[in-house]
Amino acid sequence: MNSPEPYPNSDPIYNLYGGGFFGQFTRLALLLDVFTPLGSGPATAESVATACHASADGVRALLDYLSSMQILEYIPGKHTYALTSTAATFLVRTSKSYAGDWVLANTDPVLWDKILETIRSGKSAGYTMPWAQDAWLESYSPSRIAYSLELWRTVGVYADREQPLRIIDLACGCGIKTLGFAQAKPSVRVTCLDSSAVLEVTRDLAKRLGVEPQTAFMAGDLLSDDLGTGQFDAALLGLITYILTPEQNVAVYRRVFQALRPGGQLVIDAIMSTDQPAEWASRASMLMNTWNGGAAHSFLNYQKWLKQVGFSEVIQYNEQLLAAIK
Repeated sequence: MNSPEPYPNSDPIYNLYGGGFFGQFTRLALLLDVFTPLGSGPATAESVATACHASADGVRALLDYLSSMQILEYIPGKHTYALTSTAATFLVRTSKSYAGDWVLANTDPVLWDKILETIRSGKSAGYTMPWAQDAWLESYSPSRIAYSLELWRTVGVYADREQPLRIIDLACGCGIKTLGFAQAKPSVRVTCLDSSAVLEVTRDLAKRLGVEPQTAFMAGDLLSDDLGTGQFDAALLGLITYILTPEQNVAVYRRVFQALRPGGQLVIDAIMSTDQPAEWASRASMLMNTWNGGAAHSFLNYQKWLKQVGFSEVIQYNEQLLAAIK
């Protein structure tokens, strides 16, 4: 237990709002659409301002800020600004991997009003997120492939060279946790389930990783689609378990149990709540409760729900990883 501070310290108070400047200035840049005029090449602040119907001085200050944060590149001497590869990929509206709406959704004052409403009323106020754009961001994350391989190693799921290992990735997003495994192990066969919009990202990643022949794409609804009977050796659920209510979680686990072969594993990759307050779990609970009435869940809750639908053993490996064995 942390002991109280002996004296007041103002530094943490500055941190309460200082970090928000980056998100809000980026929000202004997206609303003005300063990135798209740079898509055809480096440009001055004046030309960007003209394209955005804004003042040159204001746009210059904004471009300088974005350059200082390494979102844009400033070219000395020419006094021009250019897109970094990251900005070109995710912040230009014409890019297929545009993720600006995801940034806007997370920085929208409406979101925070909805969270406040949910906290006050105890009922989900609802909020819609552009999940496909989140999937684009994750699909380019440099650390995710290594994490994928470590995930399957930790839970003891190995791919034999002779027999196919069949995995269903539920609410898969970009699918990097299973497609990365398939890239390393040619015997892995993955079925990715998500909405049609999100699966466009999944297909793109499968092509980039060279695993399209090992992958099936299932456009559908996690809460209602038939997952079959005894078809899979393993199933993966990630942060979607936060968004779902306890009743929805149990209903999904029941259908996953049916879809697994005897001895198959359901792997859940989601940071679990504990008795001690934790930043990620508490933040997830506020957000997910607002979106759909969900929350970060404890291992004991997962264990209870999973055994309720028939899983014989539930093992916790670390603070965010567990597996249930049929």
